[in-house]
Amino acid sequence: MPKLALVATKGLLIAGLTANIAYAKENQTKVIYGSDDRQDVANHHDAQLVNLASSVAGQVKNSKLHSLDSEFYGFPKRTLRDMGICKSERFSEQYTLPRCTGFLVAKDILVTAGHCVASASDCSGHKWVFDYTAGKEKIAKKDVYSCKQVLGQKLTAGIFATKDYAIVKLDRKVEGRTPLRLKMKGNPKTGTEIAVIGHPSGLPLKIAGGAKVTKKRINFFYANLDTYGGNSGSPVFDENSGEVLGILIQGARDYIRSPNQFCQVSNRVSNSGGDEKVFKIKKAKELKKLID
Repeated sequence: MPKLALVATKGLLIAGLTANIAYAKENQTKVIYGSDDRQDVANHHDAQLVNLASSVAGQVKNSKLHSLDSEFYGFPKRTLRDMGICKSERFSEQYTLPRCTGFLVAKDILVTAGHCVASASDCSGHKWVFDYTAGKEKIAKKDVYSCKQVLGQKLTAGIFATKDYAIVKLDRKVEGRTPLRLKMKGNPKTGTEIAVIGHPSGLPLKIAGGAKVTKKRINFFYANLDTYGGNSGSPVFDENSGEVLGILIQGARDYIRSPNQFCQVSNRVSNSGGDEKVFKIKKAKELKKLID
């Protein structure tokens, strides 16, 4: 995504894969730091993170879901390769679907990035899908929820004024899933071990750990998380406590054109960097009264 000064402009493009590729040369979105730590939920070794993943959802455009019968939706079967990503890339044969990520904070309340729900049409025009995981060929209707109301939303720029979050009331209570625990007091220290759960490039749900808080600012912190467009709105966890520290909002460029192929590959940089921006969850003031 773009530099911070452009947050409130068209540069803060909703983090869908099509948008990533089309704007790859001019926008800064997300990136791989060192080795690629993304794992499918079913393959991840950390039982705590796997359990937390059940409370993470993807934002899917209404028109991409079509009713198959009384129990299931179908969806377009478009892979990363179909979207111009090289065959050599990990997960290139998996289907892409969500454009953003969100997470449950109360039985019928979900939190995401502010630029993912920037208008009334972003609420009414999208569903929130839980359990979109690797291998899914159809989606259970019981796992799909509508945005009933936006309870709070901020999208502002500036080193001291950055805010990027939305609080969504769903059309009904979410059954069988536990709202995530939020760190509403204190600040994460530089070096805190963290993980992110979300839908990088619209892919089925992924867990990526092996990252740390690299720098701190007033409303957000930087991290070397392996994230892509589609991770916007993802919960970022303290890997040890399992508390949500913040919301993934921005980062460095994710895809670049392969020098010897007519396709794109992941942008890989040193693990010593860390330009992924995470909005501190405690700065979403409306949450305090909603979850108490």
